[in-house]
Amino acid sequence: MPVVTLITDFGVGDPYVAMMKGRILSVDPGIKCIDITHDIEVGDIESASFLLLKSYKYFPEDSVHLAIVDPTVGGSRRAIFSQFQNHLFVGPDNGVLSPFLSRTYRINKNTDLDPKTFEGRDIFAPVAAYLAIGKEVKHLGVRIYDPVKIELSKPRMIDSTLIGEIIYIDHFGNLISNINEDILPSSDIEIEIKGKKIEGLSRNYEEGKNKGLLALINGGFGLLEVALYKGNAALYTGCKKGEKIAIRRKDE
Repeated sequence: MPVVTLITDFGVGDPYVAMMKGRILSVDPGIKCIDITHDIEVGDIESASFLLLKSYKYFPEDSVHLAIVDPTVGGSRRAIFSQFQNHLFVGPDNGVLSPFLSRTYRINKNTDLDPKTFEGRDIFAPVAAYLAIGKEVKHLGVRIYDPVKIELSKPRMIDSTLIGEIIYIDHFGNLISNINEDILPSSDIEIEIKGKKIEGLSRNYEEGKNKGLLALINGGFGLLEVALYKGNAALYTGCKKGEKIAIRRKDE
């Protein structure tokens, strides 16, 4: 069964996502449409790129991933699709597909598509559907070598302190950093964020019952996370995306 995933900033209160799915199913009713999320903050290209990067690998090979976070819809930016590790990715050429640009194509303008101001429905959805059912890429686009690429922030060492930042805040208010588990110091550590210090890593949320804030490795992303037991760490700390987080050994 062909699979098309969708990730957008459309929300779920309007019919826009349903319109895109309808366009996909009009190409082939056998396509399975799966929502990754439609709750991306409006225009937040980096978060959409990050969540797609962390999600796509759980889908079968030959899946098509449709990412629409497009602040300049209808403007001069190109419509593209890309092949990466036996998956296909479709979206605007604004950086949202940055991790997947190993072999990239500009969507042909001489197709039978009918672009208006809703290109998610009128261009990207049908192209995703055609790719999902195996239409050859040469009939849908031409190869390009200069797609727009954005770099997700990376942690860095300053003296003996590892400095990262919050790159995503989930539905629960958990603060997800850009620090992978495998680069954390091996000895006991202290985490500091927004002037608040956390001693060591917890193994699960329940261990934070008597701690207030806790730090642990997010099981979904494999990244260092700051959470609040039965609470919202983002509201509690006042942290927003981009907030710095520092990790150092306790004996330093």
